[in-house]
Amino acid sequence: MGEISASYDMEKNLTHVKATGTMTAEDFYRWLVTYYEGDITLLTLWDLTQADILEISTDDVKEIARRTRKVASGARQGGKSALVFNTTSHYGMGRMFETYAELANLPFEFRAFQNFDDAKDWLGV
Repeated sequence: MGEISASYDMEKNLTHVKATGTMTAEDFYRWLVTYYEGDITLLTLWDLTQADILEISTDDVKEIARRTRKVASGARQGGKSALVFNTTSHYGMGRMFETYAELANLPFEFRAFQNFDDAKDWLGV
């Protein structure tokens, strides 16, 4: 079971999310519900560099995108979420999530990165 924590920079309209440990799809589902019930920002920067996501299946990735659409229900319209990974296999999972997020017609964009500088540039922070 992994852990997800968040900190907020309201001046930048940014949530910094950090995942650590061996993550499951259920870890992401629980975090999504909590996040969308509380303070949300237009931008999110996900630090997945200390997370192991390889136990998450392709079907899980598709379901995370579907549940994100359901839980977000139009929130963060026009927002962006950057996902930062430090291994090629994890980055590949992030790219797959980009595709499923687009297919789920989420009201905000997801993009996977291999470093924080590129992610922050894309987010504009």
